[in-house]
Amino acid sequence: MSGAMRYAVGSILALMLVSCGTVTRTEQDRFTITIADSTTTEQMRNQPGDRPNGIIYPSSSTVTKERWLRQYDSIETREYPAFVRLALFESVGLMGSSLDGSSLGYGLFGVYTPVSTLLFGEDPAAGDDLFKGGISRFGIGEWKLHWFTDDPDWTWGITAYETIRPDNNSSHLLMGAGVLSIRKRFYLRSRIPYVAITPQLHLAAFPSQYVNAGASADVGSIGGVNMRLYAGYAMGRSLEGVFVNFPYAGVGVSLLDFLNREEELDTEWKFHEHSAWNIGVIEAMLVGATDVSASIFARRGAAAGSTPALTGLLFRLFNTSLAIPLWDHRLSVGTSLATFVALGQQEFAIGILPLRVGYVWQPTTSRFTIEPFVEVGYAPSTFFQLAAKASLPVSDQLSLMITAGYISGETLDTDVIRRRGPIMLDNPTAFRGFYLGIGASIFDRLFSRDELRYGKGYPHE
Repeated sequence: MSGAMRYAVGSILALMLVSCGTVTRTEQDRFTITIADSTTTEQMRNQPGDRPNGIIYPSSSTVTKERWLRQYDSIETREYPAFVRLALFESVGLMGSSLDGSSLGYGLFGVYTPVSTLLFGEDPAAGDDLFKGGISRFGIGEWKLHWFTDDPDWTWGITAYETIRPDNNSSHLLMGAGVLSIRKRFYLRSRIPYVAITPQLHLAAFPSQYVNAGASADVGSIGGVNMRLYAGYAMGRSLEGVFVNFPYAGVGVSLLDFLNREEELDTEWKFHEHSAWNIGVIEAMLVGATDVSASIFARRGAAAGSTPALTGLLFRLFNTSLAIPLWDHRLSVGTSLATFVALGQQEFAIGILPLRVGYVWQPTTSRFTIEPFVEVGYAPSTFFQLAAKASLPVSDQLSLMITAGYISGETLDTDVIRRRGPIMLDNPTAFRGFYLGIGASIFDRLFSRDELRYGKGYPHE
């Protein structure tokens, strides 16, 4: 079996294993409702004619009684979360893991840029960065484990796909599909954001065979964002058949990562607290911008002509905007795993975990949202964006958007691009321009202020 086929089969098996756990637990009460009532009607009928000299005529009285009974069956359905944790992506930057001194250059959180490059502008190829390796996980699910007479906060889990790279040597790569995990959480803080110490054990059998034991200090589950400090020891056989073992410490981040405490498994979905204005998987927009060299949709080397209305695109992956209880409970602080802005062929920037601050205004009682915001990307590109976005939810998983803004930034250095990816620039330069964008956010959920734990009890304008 070829390597590509092996990985494809492994990914399919991993997704099948993750799907074995349920997301929602449903309970139903079936009962019969009985409504009984009775009605009594009394009618008085006086005899017709005159009544001279005070003669009293007898009157007749009619009393009617009606009784009725109605019965019907009723089913009350309640939905509860069935999982302890569901996460789409987690990344960890590793310290002290390198077996030969080489460095991946993945940097803090294991997402692309070394700290030495970010803070001091050093060459990322020098190999002297603090974070030598990285862990990446995709598709994480955890469910309650009934061990030790239902001792609380034990979980078993499946990770669809995982890679552990202690350094830049490909022979040291550990890769797992359908990785089994066992965790025990000790909560230091029981309210959002949760704080916990989590010993854990990970076992992988395919395509690498390895054991990864350690512990993490976890802070988060607020709008799907979590931060973790790791310490552990990994040992096993790499993809190339080399036995490796190494200790490590790490700093990690995860997005679209949702955690339920054991008590919350008995709380209906509709009563769960929310901490984010917006959570989405993919946000994409077509943009028309000023001051661009050429549209990205035009072929390179084509004859110069008028700039078309559509010159580029804006793309965000794993986007979230957290609600902060300031400025009338409307301040938002957000990020995304990656933000890609391309105003034109030579005017683009890529931001990993950029910082975004905005003000959320919902002029109606619906979830229609207008949000002016500032976004700053610091690695691997640097850019500054001032914009305003209007979002109209079509369903719980889809929103239409229109954005107008101004962006200023610098494209990637050519050497960095050559080392890190397939994109090549003829003349990487600084750029700036105004743009207007129209697009949609897929697998997206917008929340109203009444749904946020901060905003409950505050009336709309």
